[in-house]
This record gives sequence, structure tokens and C-alpha cells, in this order.
Amino acid sequence: MKPVNLNTAPCSPVSSNCIIWQGPNIPCINLCNGDTVSDVVFALATELCGVLDTLDVANYDLTCFGITACGPNDFQALIQFLIAQICALQGITPVEEKTGSTGCPDCLVTIAPCFVVGNQTTMNLTDYVNMIAAKICSIIDQLAIINATLTSLDIRVTTLENAPIPTFTIPSYPLSCEIGSLSFPGTYQIDAILQAFTNEVWCSFYTATGTTSDILAAVASECISGGDPSRANPGIDMNIAYPTWVNASSTLADTINNIWIALCDLYNSSVTVADTNTVNLTYTAGLLTASVQDTDWVRLEGFSFIPDSNIQGVPMVRRIGNVLHFRGTIMVPLINGGSPLTWDYSAGVDSYFSNTTVIPFSGAGGVQINASGNIVFNNGNSVIPLSVIPVGWAIDQNYQNPAGLKAAYRTIPIDADNSTILTTFFSQVISTTGALALGLIKDLESTTIAGAGGVGSWDTAHLNSIISHVKGGELVPKYSNIGTTIYNSSVAGSQPSSIYFTAGYAYPFSCNANDQNQIGGFLQRLDGLTAFISPCADLLPTPTPC
Repeated sequence: MKPVNLNTAPCSPVSSNCIIWQGPNIPCINLCNGDTVSDVVFALATELCGVLDTLDVANYDLTCFGITACGPNDFQALIQFLIAQICALQGITPVEEKTGSTGCPDCLVTIAPCFVVGNQTTMNLTDYVNMIAAKICSIIDQLAIINATLTSLDIRVTTLENAPIPTFTIPSYPLSCEIGSLSFPGTYQIDAILQAFTNEVWCSFYTATGTTSDILAAVASECISGGDPSRANPGIDMNIAYPTWVNASSTLADTINNIWIALCDLYNSSVTVADTNTVNLTYTAGLLTASVQDTDWVRLEGFSFIPDSNIQGVPMVRRIGNVLHFRGTIMVPLINGGSPLTWDYSAGVDSYFSNTTVIPFSGAGGVQINASGNIVFNNGNSVIPLSVIPVGWAIDQNYQNPAGLKAAYRTIPIDADNSTILTTFFSQVISTTGALALGLIKDLESTTIAGAGGVGSWDTAHLNSIISHVKGGELVPKYSNIGTTIYNSSVAGSQPSSIYFTAGYAYPFSCNANDQNQIGGFLQRLDGLTAFISPCADLLPTPTPC
């Protein structure tokens, strides 16, 4: 084979590493189709060297046989010599074969390890010699093939070495767009285009879009299916309304297609809003606004005798959603002929202050008096205006002020320079019909103990000790006087209590503030009373929210 560094002018040398073996695989020397010629020649030469080394008689030490000269000079002579030695060791004299002979060469001999098959370590000498001869002939035949192959390879390698060295030109092509730092228009080699695309375009693009798994995961998160209803075409599924809809999209293109369809469907749809009892929704010119369903504060019915200017606060109600909220001061009206006495506190003078009447006004616009110990405003009718509770709706149950029994009072004069306060306790109840009632202690004493309208236990509850039971002309107690001992004692143990009465301090009229017929002029705050309208699922008509 010609070396690559040989001066072959005018031919160009070619390396055997560039030539590929295209013959069949040769397993015995580990040679495969596709190996280089260098590998083929090396494998064949290695195998040949091994065979030649095996056949070289000089590589065998025969000194044990005592041969000093004229030993075997080739491999065939060596084999014949060994056969003769084996016969001698076996006590066999080489003679011509005789019929019926039982000696050598028909004797059994131990065979070399490379001839052992299974556990058979001996064989007939004649067979053994024939096997060795066949093996040698096979080796000789293989050597002939190898020599022929080497000759063929040498010719082919020489031909390749004499062939001109191939030259390669990196292809170029013009760009139709800008790629990274490669401007457009321009023509560039493909390696420059690949480098610019990879480092300046693809890497940043891959970072921005995420991995292929990320994109597929995003595609799989589609939340609108073809079977979902269209917004712009109510009652029609998306895949029916839009034939280009891709069911079960599996690519980014499918997903973008469906996203645009869904966006356009939403853009082309009309927005409808539904009010609730709590929120009033309005959608105008693309703007959705929400206002609380609120009636604002509205005066209660049946309190016309209290002017708007009253600084104590007129009784009012406000509905927010389904909830009624109450506030202001309620006054039990006093008789003033055929109408209730106006309670005006706006000028700093209480019109009820000097009035000695205790009977509530029960005419038109007054209260309804019940014998069981309570009164109902607006003559027992609803005190809630229709603008707050329209016709067809009602409070779902009776509601009592959570404060329970609340103190009520009436301020009265003692003389030109002094005044006192009468006290009682009312419970506040708003009924399902909107009637507002005040219940006295008497109401509890009579209805829960002696039955409706009973008087057997009236004025027996301990609360009567702080409810006004006064008689006109009798003296008014002075609790802070030194003569009053109900709050203090100078000695321990049981002591008598006493109340000091100041001369000249007398009640101008009589009043049993636990009697529904004598509580005219008493006032009380409504704050804290709430109620709910039923049914809550229906939409209540509500005026324009405040």
C-alpha cells in the first residue's frame, strides 16, 4: 500500500482512511461492511501474521526430543514428527495396516484442547491425524484467500491514493428576511446563516415561547370546547356556529384558531345584566356599573305630627337589598282635639314638655291602643311606605329590636325653673304587615302570666320600681339629698332605706307609665331595629338608587 507521504506527483495522494470497505461482513476477523480500508488491511494483516507465526517451525521448542540437527524444517514435517513421537510414546510401531489389527493407527490418543468437543478428550489416531490435516488444509486455503484479498486491496488503495483530493465548497443562498445580525437583502454561506439563526434567533425565541412540552401543556389547557354555547349565538354550540372551530385542538395553530373564534364571539355578543335585590347593574357603551339597591331613608307613615325639622330625628326606614333598617325617634302622640299634638323640638322648646295630658292620641293618624299593654302606630296599619315595600311583598316574620326592653322617657316641668323625667320600658316590634308596636312591661306581665288582657299580675314585676308611677301634687324624690339612704349606709348589716322628698317639688300630673292609656308623650329611639323581606329570591322594585 502506498504511503500517504509518498511523492506521487502529478497524482494527489489519498488516505486509506477515506476508503470504505463495501464487501460482506467477515466475522472471523471482526470485519464489517462500512469499515475503512485501513481497518480492513489491518485486520487481514493481523490475522495473516498470526497464521504465519503459527506455521513457523522456529517458534516451537523441540529440545525435549534431543534433536541437535536435521529437525523438521516446515510445519508439515513438524506435524509428521509429532505423529511419530506420539506413536513411540504409545508403543506403536508404524507398520502397514493389517486386517483385524487392534493397535495403532486404530488406537485412541489424547487430543489437544482445541480439538475437544464437549467432554470427548480422546479420539482414534487416524481420525485425529485426518482432522489435523483438514485443519491445516483449511488454514492454507484461507491464506490463499487472504493473499488474494490483500492483493486486491493493495490495488484499490493504490488507485484511491492516486486519485485527486476532493474539494468542497460551502453552499450559499440569498436571504428573504433578516436573520439576527445578517441583514436583508444579502447572500451568506449556510454555516453563517445557521450560526446566526441558532444563536441570535432560535435561542431567544425558545426562551420566549417555552419548551415544546410547555406549548403542548398550554394547548391542553383549553377551557372552551366545541360543545359549549356561543355567546353571540345563544342556544347554538361553538362548533355549530363556527364551522372552522377545531374540536380537541392538539396544536398551537388549532388553539390560536379557537381563541380568536372565542374572542370574536365574545366581542360580537351583547351583554345583558340582571339586577338583584342588592345590586342594580347597568351596562352602557361597554361600561358595566353596579349600584346598591338602596331606597335611601324614607319617613315612616303615621308620624306626620313630627315635623321634618325636629332635631331629635324623625322616624325613618331604609331598604338595602332585602333588609329594612330603622332609625330616628318615635314619640307616642298626645291628644290635641281631633288630631295629634305636633311634637316640635326644632326651636329648642319641646311642645310636649308642659302638656299635662298622658292619654295617647288614637284618632286618625294616631295610635291603636290594646288592652294587653301595647300600642300600635298609624292606627295599626303599616308604617312602611310602598316605595320601600311594594304591593305583593311582605316582611317574612315579626322582628323585635335586638336591644329587647329599651328605656323610654318623657320630660315634664316641676316648676318654672326645674324639671324631671318620667321613665318606662318599651319593646319594639315590626310585624309581617309592617305595623310598628311598642310593648310595655304590662304586656309581658299580662300575656305570659295571666293570659291575654288579664290584670291579675299587672304592676308586679320588679322593673316597676324604676317605671314611673306618680300622682299629681305629690312630692318628687331627691335621690342625691343627704336624707336619701337607699344608696349608702354608715354601718354594716341590714339597715332601713329612705328617700328624701324636697318641699315644693311636686308632680304636675299623675302617670302610671306601665299603662298603655297613660304613656302619651313618651319617646324612644328606633335605631337597631331591622327586618327582612320575603321571598328573598324575587326581584324587588327599587327606586333609582341613591
